[in-house]
Parts: sequence; C-alpha cells; structure tokens
Amino acid sequence: MIEICQADYQNAGHCLAVRELIDLYARDEMGQGRPLSPKVYETLLDNLRTRPWVRVYLAANEQEMIGIAVCIEGFSTFNSAALMNIHDVYVKATFRRQGIAQKLFAFIESDARKMGFCKLTLEVLEGNLPAQEAYRKIGFLPYTINNRGGIAQFWQKYLI
Repeated sequence: MIEICQADYQNAGHCLAVRELIDLYARDEMGQGRPLSPKVYETLLDNLRTRPWVRVYLAANEQEMIGIAVCIEGFSTFNSAALMNIHDVYVKATFRRQGIAQKLFAFIESDARKMGFCKLTLEVLEGNLPAQEAYRKIGFLPYTINNRGGIAQFWQKYLI
C-alpha cells in the first residue's frame, strides 16, 4: 500500500529519504544526469528547513521511500492568491507507471485546497513525454494566460 506524507525534518528516516531521492533524481536522465555535489548533498536539508514556504512530500511503499515531490508556495497576482508550484517530482525507476506520482499529486492538491491556494503549477521538460502524458491525465495543461500570447516558457539565469 502506498502512503503519502509531508516530510518531517525531525524524522531521521524522512531526512535520509529526502537526500537520497533528490540525489537519485539528480542522477536521472531527466535530472541533471549526475549526482548532487557533496556541498549540495550536505546543505540540502538545512536549506529546506529554513524555508517554510517549501513543502516536501514523500511516497512510501511499506518501509521504503519510493517517491518525492518538492513544492514551493508562490503567488498569483491575477488571482490575488497563493499557488503551489510542484517543482521536483521523482519516483524510483522500479516503481514508475504504478500511479505513485498520481497519488503524490492527489495528496498535494488536497493540501493546497485546504490552504486556499488558487492553483497548482509545474514545470516539465519538453522531452519528458511520459510525464507530460501523466500530467494531462490528472488535469494539467500547458500554461497560457490568453489565446494571443502562446504557451509560457520557463527560463533560468544562473547566479551561482
């Protein structure tokens, strides 16, 4: 049976799972294709703990942690309301295509609704077609504001 919970930074098992699952995601071809640097691995939990607007959700199968979602509270000016951005999603390869991400998303959506958030957002790589298909099945669509501007793109500029 799959269980979803919000990560508890006082729970050593949760802390270990957060580090391990984010490192596995980093190594994945849809991640950065290499492990987290030792510095990032060591500072990850402290940096998450000090940011209450970041919520981490874990998926467990029996005693094994098999999935993670890192969510960041944002704000929609057009709705004048909080939103939840699902920033990172990872499920261990041996557990994919079993509805784990769908369960994570349902839990996150329930939390977001309880907190009065206006919407969920996420980023997905252009080449990650399985994820795009899964996200469409649970109601996500490419982000647009109106029919004239087209689909929004998510860009970045490194500062460090």
